[in-house]
Amino acid sequence: MAVTPGYTRAMSDIDQLNRTLEQHAPALFRCLSPLGLRAIMPKGIVAQSAEASKAEIDCSIGQITDGSGSPMPLDAIERGMPGTNAKMAFLYSPMAGHGPLRQAWQDRQRRHSGGSTAANTVAMVTLGLTQGVSHAAALFADPDTDVIVTDPRWGNYDLVTRMHAGARIVAYPYFRDGRFNVEGLADALAKVRSKAVVLLNFPGNPTGYMPTPEVADEIVRVLNAHSGPAVVVVDDAYQGLVFDDGLQERSLYWDLVETADPERLFVMRLDGATKELLFFPGRVGFISHSLGEEASAALQSKLLCVSRGTVGSPPGPSQALVLDALRDPNLEANIADRVAVLKSRCLALRSLLAEHANPRVTPYPFNSGCFALLGLDPSIPAEELRLRLLNEYDLGVISIPSVNAVRLAYCSIAEETLPTVVERLMTAVDAW
Repeated sequence: MAVTPGYTRAMSDIDQLNRTLEQHAPALFRCLSPLGLRAIMPKGIVAQSAEASKAEIDCSIGQITDGSGSPMPLDAIERGMPGTNAKMAFLYSPMAGHGPLRQAWQDRQRRHSGGSTAANTVAMVTLGLTQGVSHAAALFADPDTDVIVTDPRWGNYDLVTRMHAGARIVAYPYFRDGRFNVEGLADALAKVRSKAVVLLNFPGNPTGYMPTPEVADEIVRVLNAHSGPAVVVVDDAYQGLVFDDGLQERSLYWDLVETADPERLFVMRLDGATKELLFFPGRVGFISHSLGEEASAALQSKLLCVSRGTVGSPPGPSQALVLDALRDPNLEANIADRVAVLKSRCLALRSLLAEHANPRVTPYPFNSGCFALLGLDPSIPAEELRLRLLNEYDLGVISIPSVNAVRLAYCSIAEETLPTVVERLMTAVDAW
């Protein structure tokens, strides 16, 4: 079959990207899926328009403007975002997201790094953290990949990596002896067939748990001892929502990038404004890594290719709002106020569960984030209890059948309502 000259050039460019990654990020390269190997940002409208933006007269991109590069939003829409950067809010965003926003988020990451000197780059803006997981699955997951996850875990990990990418899920129990199951992680890594994607989520959903620095060190040691290749995806959706003293204060991302051997491990971070800035519908997430310039550019091309082939560029209005927030001198104080409310709810719920201790309900350790996970006696199926609580006690919870537990999202319940929550739950259990 004849190969067109354009395809030949594209293949040459792909080969160059892959050689760059093989040289500078060998673990990353060895973990690439077939899609990841062939992904490259095409020299299409987006790339050509980015080049044309430097021209005196730019008629390259199809968005309606006033003819001088400024948007012409409808009055009814513009009124909803007074004071925001109009170009940022109402014109197409760059595929990787707006540069000033990525830089501002990178600066914030650095301030919360605990003084780390490791390299760090915010590669792109994503549509929430789900798109970040999806990008990782697209580039690294395939039927030969083992995805290492905890049980319980956020269910979307399975949906994205198994349903879309066909990867094999290797799960291990989240807790052992009242703390994170480091030994289980090691056992799961020992079962890897060829390459792995390891998903870490601290504080976690549905557990609401953050390890101590000592346990975090053990996790890092176990990962660094793995022969590889592996991609470690640090899901920091709930970063900063930590309520007890003596817990790990910074993301495990920093501990890993400071120590990981690039021959065996590639570490990427997913975080965002969803929980950290309490901007749940904004869908502003970020992908970060510590690659050098050449490898970073190669990975960026592959990430942008996946975005271009699925959802396109991230939305401008929510990026504009997040950037405004990051520039607000009162931001961290505002966040601290909200975290204090969550901490008070967390402590109140722990106290109530201790007060209403029931041998058929075993709370898992929770000290961070938004959730409490309550293990149930085997005689009480979690899904059946959920339905009874909903239909007979007017109480909504989430069931986690894999560990026969229910999840309480105290983040969405007023502290004065928590006694009623616990009383109704325990009444339903006693009546079983």
